[in-house]
Amino acid sequence: MKSKSRKALWSFKAALIAAASSMIMAGAFAATIDGTASVRIAGRVQSVDMSKHLVTVVNAQGGTEAFQVGNDVPNLDKLKPGTNVYGTTQRAVRLTVLEASSLAAVPSPNGNQVLASVARVDDGLMTLRDTQGAVLMVQANSPADAATVITGTRVLVNLATPAPVGSGNALK
Repeated sequence: MKSKSRKALWSFKAALIAAASSMIMAGAFAATIDGTASVRIAGRVQSVDMSKHLVTVVNAQGGTEAFQVGNDVPNLDKLKPGTNVYGTTQRAVRLTVLEASSLAAVPSPNGNQVLASVARVDDGLMTLRDTQGAVLMVQANSPADAATVITGTRVLVNLATPAPVGSGNALK
């Protein structure tokens, strides 16, 4: 009897290891969707380059970001270092589709990764809602890829690191 229970225990352990391995492998090959999202930026002006229409801002995390602003921005010449500013910019985004059976993904503390669920998909435009209820709109680079995702699907949202100082993104 003892031998049968040991065999059953080893069979159970082997089944658990196999199941865990398949979950890890599925996570390693999870579907990803690349796109862009409009994100709000805010911080204090560090410098303004009038000739390039480039504003360098220090954000709340202490990171430095440079943004190319349009010619339609009024009074750019009056913007002084230390001034609080805000605006929106386009950021590259990668969505990693999480399987319902996958272990919980952990968002990054700096906010570049967040967990969200898909609220709506419409012609490549995906509406996501994070765990705090905030809404993020992502335009998928491939509408066909976005169309395969159903409402309620969990995703890990990876916001691209801001462009290095000097290369900038357009503020709206």
